[in-house]
Amino acid sequence: MRTISPGELAAVWPRAIVVDVRGREEYAVAHVPGSLNIPLDELPLRQQDLPNSTLYVLCGSGKRSSQATAALTARGHDAVNVAGGITEWYREGHPVSYAPAVPEEPPAGRWRLLMQKLPKWHRRSTR
Repeated sequence: MRTISPGELAAVWPRAIVVDVRGREEYAVAHVPGSLNIPLDELPLRQQDLPNSTLYVLCGSGKRSSQATAALTARGHDAVNVAGGITEWYREGHPVSYAPAVPEEPPAGRWRLLMQKLPKWHRRSTR
C-alpha cells in the first residue's frame, strides 16, 4: 500500500482527489477543503461515487484510511493512504474547512471534547 505524508499531499492539493472516510459528524467539524466524504462503512456501496483517478484517502489519524486504501486498491482503484490523517494535516498548517458556529452546548462525549479543543488548536496554528 502506498502511503504519503500530509506535506506530500499538500504538494498536489487542491488538484488531488481527497477522500475522507470519517463519519459525517467528524467531517462536519473539520475537513480538507474540497474533499469527498464517504464514511468507511459506506465505501463498498459508493464505488460509483469515486472518480477514475488517484484517490488520496484520509481519516482522523490513519487507521481507517489504511483500511479504506487497502479495500480500494483491492477493487482496482489507484489509492494512496495519507499518514496521520486530518490531525497531521491540520498540525502542519494546511487549510481546513470548519463546521458552522459551535452550538452553546456541544454534544456529549468525545465530540464535546473535540469541539472544545478545536478553537485552541486553531489559535496555536495561526500564531
